[in-house]
Amino acid sequence: MSERTRLSAEQVRVAAERRERRQARERGVRLAVVAVAVLAADQILKEAVRSGMARGETRELLPFLDLTRVTNEGIAFGLFPGRQAVVAGLTLVALCLIAVALAGLVRRNMTAAVGAGLLVGGSVGNLLDRVLHGGVTDYIDFALWPAFNLADIGITSGAALVVLGLLRTSDAEDG
Repeated sequence: MSERTRLSAEQVRVAAERRERRQARERGVRLAVVAVAVLAADQILKEAVRSGMARGETRELLPFLDLTRVTNEGIAFGLFPGRQAVVAGLTLVALCLIAVALAGLVRRNMTAAVGAGLLVGGSVGNLLDRVLHGGVTDYIDFALWPAFNLADIGITSGAALVVLGLLRTSDAEDG
């Protein structure tokens, strides 16, 4: 291999590493932007519900969808009510473990980065409710499902996107 070819291969390697670092930064920024957007929208909507509706008040939006103010003092579906400190602590531990587990995946995969942003933003939104208000404010009420909120949507859809990101085989799939 000639000196010129070797230099050219080295330049290609350096350029590829630079591109990978840039893409990893972009994914980190995307995660942060999505997390902050979900957190902000969640907190704004919950505050509007808390200030505009009494606990237990319901307003029909559509025949199958109500706006109902509920305070969930447990975890999903109201399990473990009255244990806010324990639930908040477990949520904080889970967030830390999720962050560690996703760190490498998020750097390589935009789908996982967006999913992680949704998951983190929603989790922090519900954690803030537990700490500041003694329970999570839920308001989206479908007739056949327990009430939930935007943070819950972020957590669920974020987890689904993270799983989808895990199933992706190539960075080229991110487009």
